[in-house]
Amino acid sequence: MAGQTAIAQAAPRKSHVARGIAFAALGGICWGFSGTCAQLMTSELGVPVAWITCVRLLLGALIFLVACLFKNWRSLRAVLRDKRSLLRIAAFSMFGVLLTQMSYLSAISYTNAGTGTVLERLGLVVIMFIVCVRVRRWPKPRELFGLVFALGGTFLIATKGNIGALAIPAEGLMWGIVSAFALAAYTLLPGKVLAKWGSFIVTGLAMLLGGTVATVFVQPWSIPVDITPELVGVMGAMVIIGTFAAYLFYLQGITDAGPVRAGLVGCVEPVSATVISAVWLGTPVTPVDVAGIAMIVVMVLLVTQREEAPAKGEGGLDGSPDDLPPFEGRASLLGYYRSRPATHDDFVRFQEVLEDGREALAALGIEEKGSKKYPSERRVMRAIDWGTAHVVTVPERTGDEEAGGERIIGVFAVDPRGDEAYGRSSGADWLTESAEPPAGEAPYAALHWVCVASEARRRGVGMFILGEAERLAKAAGKRSLRCDVYEGNEPMRALLMEYGFSSCGTAVLRDRLGRERRRAAFERLW
Repeated sequence: MAGQTAIAQAAPRKSHVARGIAFAALGGICWGFSGTCAQLMTSELGVPVAWITCVRLLLGALIFLVACLFKNWRSLRAVLRDKRSLLRIAAFSMFGVLLTQMSYLSAISYTNAGTGTVLERLGLVVIMFIVCVRVRRWPKPRELFGLVFALGGTFLIATKGNIGALAIPAEGLMWGIVSAFALAAYTLLPGKVLAKWGSFIVTGLAMLLGGTVATVFVQPWSIPVDITPELVGVMGAMVIIGTFAAYLFYLQGITDAGPVRAGLVGCVEPVSATVISAVWLGTPVTPVDVAGIAMIVVMVLLVTQREEAPAKGEGGLDGSPDDLPPFEGRASLLGYYRSRPATHDDFVRFQEVLEDGREALAALGIEEKGSKKYPSERRVMRAIDWGTAHVVTVPERTGDEEAGGERIIGVFAVDPRGDEAYGRSSGADWLTESAEPPAGEAPYAALHWVCVASEARRRGVGMFILGEAERLAKAAGKRSLRCDVYEGNEPMRALLMEYGFSSCGTAVLRDRLGRERRRAAFERLW
């Protein structure tokens, strides 16, 4: 049985830096398209920047959150209960999404689009400085050369090589510097919540919050704007391609490749803006533009060179070590929660989590009969020896630094041999055969002891445990998963029904001495 459990564990994860670079580049291209749309609306259609910002963020939030409702609504509900994640998303929304929009466009309003782009891209220096300080290292040579080429290429494309164009008003310089720090915040702030909840949820909630705040202050309904079919078409393209796709791709690039690479590769934005503007709006392309594009291509080649595996503590900064599926939104699928067979070293913590579960039952008015606690220490140790006891872990962190360890936040047991007590039970209408086959040949696996630590509740851990239990049961070749809970344990009963378990009535369970206890019976058949 221990061998079966080991086989069922997830395969080793690998780096997706190359995929992240591709997504970051796609994000930059989509942003370049967005800039062209903004230029068209402001210069030819006379639409104010403040109105564009409010409408763009709210419509983008609508698309992301609707996608979340269809794709992973359970995770959307779970993140709304996770106060720590909500605080990080709020910070990302205010200092990343909204501040980037407002400061960049304000810098352009005081100067011009080229100068505003140059000043904003100075945020790459801020990003590299912060990352190097956090991981306690000097910038790598390729990063330094890539930074030089990125800023140089951006400067050439944005200003046509005219250094005098940087002689700007004090207000423009101030907003440009703010936009640089906002770009750094936009790139660095969402890392942890992206790894936990995915691009859809984080981006949707951040846009909703940022768009709501902007709308309260700007009041776009009071701004006279002529809504024409052309404006609707351009705004629709800007929202779908320049907002939805751009944010989705770029944030996935941060998740896969880390903020340094994603920030540098994002410099393809002025390249795409130049090309799209030339093709769509007829903007001429000069030899200086070609030189700038060439410098950015060199930068991409520099930062995409294969490197050795990142040192411990650098995984989330220079390239994610995890095989994260793109655009998924459930923490359980993104590798933030992980499960493994419990070991003897886990015994004390295992008991602590079980005690948390007993206290939760007591709070519901459920009292265990008898003086012995269920499960007993002997039974837990035996399950650990057999490999049927499992723990759920998250990375252990100290402040903002990765400590390299793990913290146990949940426990459960899955026994592929079934449960003898179910064979002696009555009253339950099980989905699989009611008569128990010979020992060791049960068509189902039995789920027991589902407990979540008090500090980790209402964050999707329980749903993750049920998913892991089903995976283990399927890996053992079983047809279904059975469990029983106290009849008064309404939260667990609701969770089982939400996951897809069927209620099998009330089971009267008998132990070897003939003593009876009543439990609500559930089974999931596949």
